[in-house]
Amino acid sequence: MDLAVLINQILILFIIIVLGYILRKREVITEEVASGFSSLLIKITMPVLIIDSILKIELNQEVIKNLAIFTLVGFLSYLFLIILATLVTGKLKLQQDTKEIFKFLLIFPNVGYMGIPVVSSIYPAEAVVYTIINNIIYNIYVWTYGIQIFSSDRKSKFEWKKLINQGTIALAVGFFLLITRLPLGPLRGAITTVGGMTFPISMLVIGSSLINIKNFDFLKDKYLYYQVFFKLFLIPLLGLLILQPLNLPKMIRDISVIMLAMPCGANAVIFAEKYNSDKLFASKAVFLSTLLSLFTIPLIIFLLNLI
Repeated sequence: MDLAVLINQILILFIIIVLGYILRKREVITEEVASGFSSLLIKITMPVLIIDSILKIELNQEVIKNLAIFTLVGFLSYLFLIILATLVTGKLKLQQDTKEIFKFLLIFPNVGYMGIPVVSSIYPAEAVVYTIINNIIYNIYVWTYGIQIFSSDRKSKFEWKKLINQGTIALAVGFFLLITRLPLGPLRGAITTVGGMTFPISMLVIGSSLINIKNFDFLKDKYLYYQVFFKLFLIPLLGLLILQPLNLPKMIRDISVIMLAMPCGANAVIFAEKYNSDKLFASKAVFLSTLLSLFTIPLIIFLLNLI
């Protein structure tokens, strides 16, 4: 990808995030509006974007093969993150609640709100489908291993019904329409238009959420820097070093590494609150990693294009 195109896309992302912050500051985007935007994203625009991306694919034997390869790489990538996070947190002198959320943050990136919009704005439709598959694998790990991280909830059981959500339903609908080739008429144009709303709304929501940081005293926390260093630099670079010798298709390698380069997942704050873990550290990590990822993600993508 041309560097100028990449920088332009990231600048667009940054500008909309800043706009979201300003609008929240001026209370044009209130808490209720931000909540409404989030619901709109999860229930409507993201699922429609999934369907739109699938309908743009030219389905053939090579694409099917690549989807299978990416699925395997996705499962192994999260296993790699679990092993790495276990080794890292085992060496840290932290209270148990902070250690739990530190580990959760290392394993589970923001592959939804950040991953899908970033990939859809830079890569072709096939890459977005890979991102959706990564999201499904993410959900499997979150609701099996993820909740087991919090010591107070060791007995929680995985519920298969949690995998039946807007994303997986959209995936099924998208592939059904792709395979059957049903005529959609003007509905096809509406799908593209609504799906295209995902990127700007996501960035507005992320920008508006930054208003919750009242001061910057948290920047003195050295463990926060450890988290960000591992999350935004070391993990994607290690992922690239592992995947590069495997001679995978470039698209699979690139999207796999980019998913590893995403900032801390915002749902870490929700899990921390639910299981009485360190919610404050989770909020700090999500904020700082999201902010810095605007600079680190372009660097990772640039590096991928050089290799």
